[in-house]
Amino acid sequence: MSSIEVRASGKVHTVQVNDNETLLAALRKAGFSVPAACGGRGKCGKCRVKLNGVQRLACKVIPTDGDTVELPEAAGGAILTETVDIAAPKAAQSGIAAAVDLGTTTVAVRIYDLENAAELRTLSAWNAQAAYGGDVISRIRYTMDEPDGLHELSVLIRRQTEDLILTALAECGRDKAELKSVFLAGNTVMQHIFAGLPVRSIATAPFKPETLFEATTGDTLLGAEVNFSPCVAGYVGGDITAGLLASKLCSAGGSSLFLDIGTNGEMAIVSGGRVSCCAVASGPAFEGAGISCGMPALAGAVSHVRYDRGFLYDVIGAVEPVGICGSGLIDLAATLLKLGCIDPGGRLLPPELAPEKVRRYIRPDGQGNGVFYLTENVYLTAADVRSLQLAKAAVAGGVEVLLDRHGIKAGDLSRVCLAGGFGNYIDPKSAMVLGMLPEISPERLRCLGNTSLAGASMAAVDPECRRELRSCAEKCEYIELSGLREFTEAFTDNMTFDITED
Repeated sequence: MSSIEVRASGKVHTVQVNDNETLLAALRKAGFSVPAACGGRGKCGKCRVKLNGVQRLACKVIPTDGDTVELPEAAGGAILTETVDIAAPKAAQSGIAAAVDLGTTTVAVRIYDLENAAELRTLSAWNAQAAYGGDVISRIRYTMDEPDGLHELSVLIRRQTEDLILTALAECGRDKAELKSVFLAGNTVMQHIFAGLPVRSIATAPFKPETLFEATTGDTLLGAEVNFSPCVAGYVGGDITAGLLASKLCSAGGSSLFLDIGTNGEMAIVSGGRVSCCAVASGPAFEGAGISCGMPALAGAVSHVRYDRGFLYDVIGAVEPVGICGSGLIDLAATLLKLGCIDPGGRLLPPELAPEKVRRYIRPDGQGNGVFYLTENVYLTAADVRSLQLAKAAVAGGVEVLLDRHGIKAGDLSRVCLAGGFGNYIDPKSAMVLGMLPEISPERLRCLGNTSLAGASMAAVDPECRRELRSCAEKCEYIELSGLREFTEAFTDNMTFDITED
């Protein structure tokens, strides 16, 4: 056992380190949240810290006694908590209810006075489990590889949720004893981990979870009853059913497409009284994982890019750019595609083949491709474009399968609803240029904000909404895309880019 000094947020902490324990593991154990999108496998490069004044990957180094570690300052960023309006329930109740959006990347809590359904406070934070991986597969792997992994992750997220609720109560002068219930919506894996249920079965075919949360579990938090949003399958969770409730699509006329492209890509089509849904592996690229300069939507992230006699960009927090988030990545790729810097096959052209007006931004990578430099710190490689191709092909392929199952075309859609932070911040035109979203007119496109939190809020304050939520979940027909020939063909067809005149 050795001892190291950790400097974070202006304070100095002493952390004990076991023999042969990585720095990342020691920091996790001590309660420090260090980003590790790959789950600590040395692939993402996001867990950089200063060890004795030198930048190192925390997951790759074993500290020694007396080492000094300096953690980067926690960067502020935009966590989406905006929702559709919540109607007051018909029957008044007493006490306080909490609604929780349990996302893979973020956690949001909203508390309500049940007497009048008044919103009292909304708080959010980056999910503390990020140190264990940026996606659910990394976290499933951790529960399988570590004997106490499931318990560790469950305790971590429950404590974080408790802290957010207690802080919200304190900020509006209310007492913990007034908390009567908690309604939680998240993807199937996150809800399982919160409840302390095994997630191993979700990672392997037939991807069947322990429960779909159709009934109450008897769980409690801070002495209050916890209810979970019903799930549809292993990768279509309670966040999607809550989103369908909030969007009111299950009772809407016409044909609707619902898309929530977060860390996972989940989608549903509602048409002719039927609801079909599926999930695709799309999110990590859009959340910054697997992209050279990728990062979540934090301060310093390039969020939007455009070209007007030069490349112009917006940066979250109005600070110097240090990386690029999902919305910026979509904009940049679409802009480069329209300028002719990316060919239909997805090749990022070297400077000698790129249009003359943008050659100064491109450098050769030594392998026949180009590297595009938006700034010295923010660049795009051929491998990044490939990752984006895979993600956009998965989303577009999933949409095609759902459309085919309902016997309709994209032009038949009455509305396309984009949910979640990614859907709220991307420029839909850029997504259409890449072929990720179907070409539709602007008046049929709706950005709904955080529908998971909105649906959880509706269910938290209104028993009738809870019944409607379960009815909506029961209507959902899940389509497993793994091994499905139609999806494989659609995915392959959507790997290329269609280049049209701007």
